[in-house]
Parts: sequence; structure tokens; C-alpha cells
Amino acid sequence: MKSMIDQVLREVSAYTKEQEFTKHQVVYRGGNPTKGFYYVKSGLIGIYQTTESGKESLLRIYGPGYFFGYRSLFTEQDYRSTARAMLPSHLSHIQLDTFHEVEAISKELSGFLVRGVCYELGEAESRLTQMTSNSAKVRIMDAIGYLFDNHPEYQWTYREVGEYSGTDTTTVIRFCKELKKCGALDDSSRKLHVKNRDAFLKFKLKLSMDSI
Repeated sequence: MKSMIDQVLREVSAYTKEQEFTKHQVVYRGGNPTKGFYYVKSGLIGIYQTTESGKESLLRIYGPGYFFGYRSLFTEQDYRSTARAMLPSHLSHIQLDTFHEVEAISKELSGFLVRGVCYELGEAESRLTQMTSNSAKVRIMDAIGYLFDNHPEYQWTYREVGEYSGTDTTTVIRFCKELKKCGALDDSSRKLHVKNRDAFLKFKLKLSMDSI
């Protein structure tokens, strides 16, 4: 996979600009005109959706080795969400604005992006099903497991777990107190940290069984 990505990045190198982003710095804002897409070389990028009331929710996370911001290439619309660096990040900005431009320069990259869109649509459908069928507690545990397993380099907050699980922050904090009492989370710190993986998974299994 890495060799293939290195190859496609070389094919679009003439259209690529290397950029550094500090923690919390916005890469692009939802509603802004599309100006290419990005590849994460290092760091962590969060994709956020803002509601009409101004509330922001974390939708997706991209770490090293992933492209993002490319779905607008297919629709030729403005960026739909806001991308922001969650950690200091080094990005390759591929300055191609339409899918036809990408396809003309790199068939490999265009195929890779098509597969990426299909995968993300499937993942979005799965998350939507979980939102409607699982209890808040199961969703919170799913979010903690996913976020800490896939991006352990980042210190996840109760608010971010709530955004990713579709649950309010107060509910997350209250439930995490239960997880600390049973030994699944570290009760010696106010921050989120999975202390005992086995205890965490057993508690999650019990919740899932109770909801059947």
C-alpha cells in the first residue's frame, strides 16, 4: 500500500504543495470553494460539521497515510465540512480541483479515491445504524475503543468522545465514572485512559448482551 501511495504522490508532485499546520489550525472551512485535496504525512486531522445552531461535531479522523477533502472532487461543490489539525501536522496539498483532472494525471490515484469514497460511505452507513440501534452507553464504548485503538497518540476528551458517539458530554462524563469504578478506565486521572483492556471489553460485551 505504501509503495502505491508513494507512486501516485510522485505522479502528482508537480501539482503538490507541502504545508505545515499547527494544533487547532484550520485547513479549510465548510462552505469554502474546493481547492484540491490533502494527504496526511504526519499529525492528525479532524473533520467537523457545524449545525445551524453553531454546535460542532467531530465526524471523521485522518492520520498519516490517508487522503482527505477529496469527496468534493466528485460533486464539484464547496467543501461540506471543516478540516482542522488536532495535532501539529505535515500535509501534502494536491492542487487539483476536479476528479477529471486527477484521472487524466494518475489513473491509480483516481481509482484509489473512488475506493476511498465507497469505503467511507459504507462506514457512514454503519455508524448511522449504530446511532439508531445502540444505546448511548454502547456508542460511548464503541467511540472510546475506536479512538484510542486507532489514534493512541492523541489525548481524547470527553467532549470529543461525545461528538463522535452522538452523545452529549454530560452523559459521557457520567458513564465514564462507571467505567472507572469497574476498573476499565484509569480512576487516578481526570483524563480519559483505558486502564484495563479486558475489563473494558467485558463491560462492553455485558452492555451489548443486556440490550438484546
